[in-house]
Amino acid sequence: MDLLIADDDALITDQLKHFAGKLGVANVRVTSDGVEALAAIKQQKPDALILDLRMPGMSGPELLAAIGDEVPVIICTGDRDFAVESYRFHVIDYIVKPVTFDAFARAMRKIEERSANIGGATSTVFVRTGSDIARIDLREVRYVKSDSNYVRFMLADDKEIASLMNMKDLEAKLPASFVRTHRSYIVNLDHVEKLDSMDIKIGRALVPVSDSYRAEVLGRLNLL
Repeated sequence: MDLLIADDDALITDQLKHFAGKLGVANVRVTSDGVEALAAIKQQKPDALILDLRMPGMSGPELLAAIGDEVPVIICTGDRDFAVESYRFHVIDYIVKPVTFDAFARAMRKIEERSANIGGATSTVFVRTGSDIARIDLREVRYVKSDSNYVRFMLADDKEIASLMNMKDLEAKLPASFVRTHRSYIVNLDHVEKLDSMDIKIGRALVPVSDSYRAEVLGRLNLL
């Protein structure tokens, strides 16, 4: 993978390069100026761009407008306010600084899924349920909730499948249509019917949205 990082903070770029190395990304280019980033993209289109919003030369939003949908973008910023507007562009994920390795790895996995055209891949997984193994079509999962050491995959008609696993580990393995809304909940955006100030409505269920996840949830919705 060819990864371009556009950020004028040397400490951040060093950290992102380190994270990329841990994931086996061999080719990482770095620029600290928006105009230079645009030139680098025109010269050799990267597989992904990690973009700060505030840079000299050309700001992140200006660069997004200039490149259109040429390159999948991960925004990495200290500014939460642009989250919703950013998804008018070809933004795959929105990371708010300080950056953790887990957040970076999830964002890079979304890039890989997009590159592999995950929509054409199988959506079937198998999970352990006690002494049995159950088949789950992830397209049918409305949301997932944590229950002590178990997670419960909530399906249509109040059906559910419980499995002994860690919520954090599960989140890392789910496709890009799933988003964390609360420490105990992950929703499938394909089933979201309504979002209000406190909850997401999915069928008859109201799934809570905590303040710490609200920006990412709003950013992932396909708002017109």
